[in-house]
Amino acid sequence: MTTAFIHYLAWLFDAFGLGDVAAWLGQTPIALPSLAQPLWLLILLPPLGLLLWHRWQRQRLIRYADPGLSPWAMTRLSRNQSPRRRQATLWLLGLFWLLLALGLADPRVPKADGAAMQVQPPILFVVDDSAAMSVQDVSPDRLSRSVQLIRLLLPQLGQRRLGLMVYADQAGLLLPPSIDPDLLRYFLEQIPSLAHPVVAPQPDQAFDVAAELSDLKGGAIVWLTSADQASFVGAAGSRQLAAAEQLKRHGLPLFAISEASDGGPLMAEGQPIKDSEANPIISRPAPQRVEELAQLTGGAAMSTRTLPADAAFLLDRIRQLPDLPPQGRAQDQTRSLHALPLLLAVLSLIGAGLLGLPRASGRATGSTVPSLLALTTALILGSSLPPPAQAADGAATLSRQDNRQQLAQGNQAMAQGDFARAQVLLSGAKGFPARLGTGIAAYRRADYPFAVTQFQMALWLAQAPAERALALFNLGDALVMTGRYDAAFDAFSAVLAIQPDNENAKKNRDLVDKFRKKTSKNEQDSPKFKGYQAATYGYYHEPKTSKMDKEIQQSSGGVNGAGAATPQAAKPTAPFALTEAIGASARKKLDLVNDQPAPLLDGLLRQQPYHALDTGAAP
Repeated sequence: MTTAFIHYLAWLFDAFGLGDVAAWLGQTPIALPSLAQPLWLLILLPPLGLLLWHRWQRQRLIRYADPGLSPWAMTRLSRNQSPRRRQATLWLLGLFWLLLALGLADPRVPKADGAAMQVQPPILFVVDDSAAMSVQDVSPDRLSRSVQLIRLLLPQLGQRRLGLMVYADQAGLLLPPSIDPDLLRYFLEQIPSLAHPVVAPQPDQAFDVAAELSDLKGGAIVWLTSADQASFVGAAGSRQLAAAEQLKRHGLPLFAISEASDGGPLMAEGQPIKDSEANPIISRPAPQRVEELAQLTGGAAMSTRTLPADAAFLLDRIRQLPDLPPQGRAQDQTRSLHALPLLLAVLSLIGAGLLGLPRASGRATGSTVPSLLALTTALILGSSLPPPAQAADGAATLSRQDNRQQLAQGNQAMAQGDFARAQVLLSGAKGFPARLGTGIAAYRRADYPFAVTQFQMALWLAQAPAERALALFNLGDALVMTGRYDAAFDAFSAVLAIQPDNENAKKNRDLVDKFRKKTSKNEQDSPKFKGYQAATYGYYHEPKTSKMDKEIQQSSGGVNGAGAATPQAAKPTAPFALTEAIGASARKKLDLVNDQPAPLLDGLLRQQPYHALDTGAAP
């Protein structure tokens, strides 16, 4: 009987959504609840105001009426409702408001069992798996070394939630932050088989995905990268700065290890990867760019030394992370008891409504219960309405204010020498000052191709002659650093067309003119044409002379050499005939040929005068 009653109570609690309440009542000792949304207690102000107004009216009537008329003056409800019913109705209404406020304030108690989530911050390993990780400038190679480093860290990270992500031109989340280390070990074994042929990796893709991971909130990112220089130049470098700034806004620091030393050729199946001109593709690391991104997020970076030293560096940074506060994951670590006060509030409101109904006998008069019910409904519905939308002009004003604030912050970062942060802040602003400032920040970071694009955009946005001259002058400086001397000469000449007295532009134009003349002389001294390789890469290697070429050069040619033709050569007495046996032998030899001329030779055999194999003789 007792077991059946307990099961019935459990079913009843679950039916009314009181499962957490039942678990709370079963805890020993019972924990005191705390309010997650205490501001909802402000809805008690309307009934308290009504109560104070009621007492003020009562005192006013007592002072106004004679003692003999007090019972008649104090009659507030219908004559068909007794004073006890009236008092009970008011008590139930007050209880309803109190329970409603408590239910909306969401009382919570901590979980007493092991269901509470750990408070150690999670870690996400982000591994570069592009072709740049195949370089063997570290032992055994960059990708294998990254996998070995993660394996070395796993036993020392305790019960943290660990995740894994790889990236090349796109990001792939292999494992969200999980408390199961065996899953991470399994996916680590798969990383070597996921190597991507992309030469220049794009880590901004991985940073954008990591910033949106809710399971990574309050944690950090361990970034194991090739630090390839090609991924930090131009627009790609600007995207990485913006992605790092987004990580900072989400509170996710980068702890980076540049798994590279001096650089080297990209490898595939033990052989160097070559370009279309058979030259090995070289990966050159830029660890200073990795350090720049890490510092922008509030993290740290270093170049690889030894595996124990790399592991010690990362462990020291990870252990400095503050633990997640319990309220940071309140929905996972606590139980909500809001269902109990809300259920009791509904029952109190129903009871007050029943007591407020007039009796069947007599004339029904006005009652305060309907008005209070209407007020309650209006307050509840009003609290659920969305906030009014802002007007379009107000939004535009706010956008202009944000733009000015972004410019001010970018200029401040520029003055402090933090050019990476200045470039990120100014890239998000609009107008001529933003584009010019972004170009200057990129120029100070030695990202000259991106600076050229920004100065060109600033030139397009310039309205006053002074602004055009300023954009052209900076554009000329950036073009010089990229080796485009003709374009730089034109830029400084345009500055002098606007401002003829600009001495700095004159000096720069003269210097660029000297560079142009020197470059032009070098081009005249060099051979005019060296093929596609020289046009594309700027260098050319003379091919090695074969043995046959040397013999031909040493001989006296086809007239006086041993291979000279004899004028009285004997003519064949019979024309050549392609027989069935000769054709079969030729095609058998073609089947054994694996180079490209084989299809061509096969086609030649099918042409005249050798097509009539069935006759056994040439036509």
